[in-house]
Order: sequence, then structure tokens, then C-alpha cells
Amino acid sequence: MVARARYRGVMVTGTDTEVGKTVVAAGLVRFLRGQGLDVGVMKPVASGAVESAAAGRVSPDVLALVKAAGCSDPVEWVNPYCFTAPVAPALAAELEGVSVDLGRIGHCYEQLCSRHDLTVVEGAGGALTPVSGKLSVADLAQRLRIPALIVSRAGLGTINHTVMTIECLRSRGVECLGFFLNRFPPTPDLAERTNADRIAAITGAHHLGSIPEVSDPLGSGFAEHFLRSSDGESLRKRLLREEPEESRQLQVSGQPGGKGRQSREAPKP
Repeated sequence: MVARARYRGVMVTGTDTEVGKTVVAAGLVRFLRGQGLDVGVMKPVASGAVESAAAGRVSPDVLALVKAAGCSDPVEWVNPYCFTAPVAPALAAELEGVSVDLGRIGHCYEQLCSRHDLTVVEGAGGALTPVSGKLSVADLAQRLRIPALIVSRAGLGTINHTVMTIECLRSRGVECLGFFLNRFPPTPDLAERTNADRIAAITGAHHLGSIPEVSDPLGSGFAEHFLRSSDGESLRKRLLREEPEESRQLQVSGQPGGKGRQSREAPKP
């Protein structure tokens, strides 16, 4: 038996900004690669980018995702919109006189899906952070027709934030695959010890792991750190399905029902 992705893509969103979406997304990429999948990555809209003499304007989040995936997809697919102002993407775009086109984002996503078994898409800020006009990250997940994983804070207040995020996604028809508590302390207090169970009991969503805080969360050992702290069995059940080896071989060779290896090649200019 071999593992196959249940979905073409999955959105990693958060209850807020700076909750650790990139750490979880990168860890998820490494987990999926460890299951034998070819994984693509995407950050549709990034703000707070930096200027690099070598590479021009770049998003540190995008660089981390690309490194985790080991992919060589065109950067304009991986990150169609990249802005410098460290504010919500819709405002950052407005400041630069740019209109975020969801059709362009959808096209880039389709290109990545044609090359990979599954594409991990990282949102910006929280689920209701505006991406374009009144359209939010949650709306983008709905338009791309992908389920979501939520990254939450570990401490007091996260029950409210996480439950609201789950309800927000579900109200838009976006499947919620579960949630992570990030930056979990070595000596948790009462709220931190019980938050995950409370959230799961209220929403029915699955607690997929409590990721401890480390000094260098995207350092060389981050993948092992993520794997030790997450519920691998729950991730496999929600993201993968098992199929016979011969079925996988037929799909890779281009038979009906599979993409075929040729679909992973870069499009001809």
C-alpha cells in the first residue's frame, strides 16, 4: 500500500497574525514529503517582504516554504503578490497601487497542482484578514475549494479565537481538518493544559498537535521538532488515503485516473 493525497491542496490559516503559520506549514510539507508525496507550496499574497540585492523583493515566509518543499517552481506561481508594507495584504496592495486578482491566484494554484501531488497554501494573518477588497483568506480557501488547517495560540483566549475561526470557515463551506496549538510552553498553566480538549469538545475539530516554542523554529531540526509534536496518525487520516501499489504505478505512468508524470514538467514557453 502507498499513500496518496486526499486533496489537491490544503490551506494553513491562523487565528491571528504571527501565530506560527509558516512553521506549521513548513512542518506539514516535510511530514507529507516523508509520506512519499511530491509537495508544492504557495503563499498567494505576502506582505512585509524585504528587499534583497541578489533576489529583489522576497518574502521570508515564501523562502522558508520553498526550502522545506525543495521545489523549483516559478516564484510568480508560488507567490503571485508580494508587498513590502507589514499590514493586511489588501491595504499593502492599495498602498502600491496594485489590484489583487483572484483569477490570477487561481491560475497559479492550478499550475502548481498540475506539478505536485498536493500543494500546501499558507494564508496571511488570520482567516478573516482581507486579501482583496472585502474578500478574506477564508473566502480565498472557498474559491480554491480546499480544506483548511488552523494554527492557534496556546494560551488564554485561544478557545474564543479558534472556535470563531472554525465557525468562520464552516460558514463559507470550507472544511476544517483540525487545529494546532503553537508555541506550547514547557510548563503549561491550567488554560494551556485544557484548551485543546475544550476546543475539540465545542467544535468537533481535531487537535492535531501542540508545537513547543523553540529559539529557531525554522532551523535545521525544525522538521523533527514538528513531527515529534504533532499527531502523525491523525494527519495521515485527514490528508492521505492508502491505495495498492499497482494503482499508483498506473497513475504515474499516465493511465486514466492519474495526472501522469508528464504533468509535473514545467510548461513549455
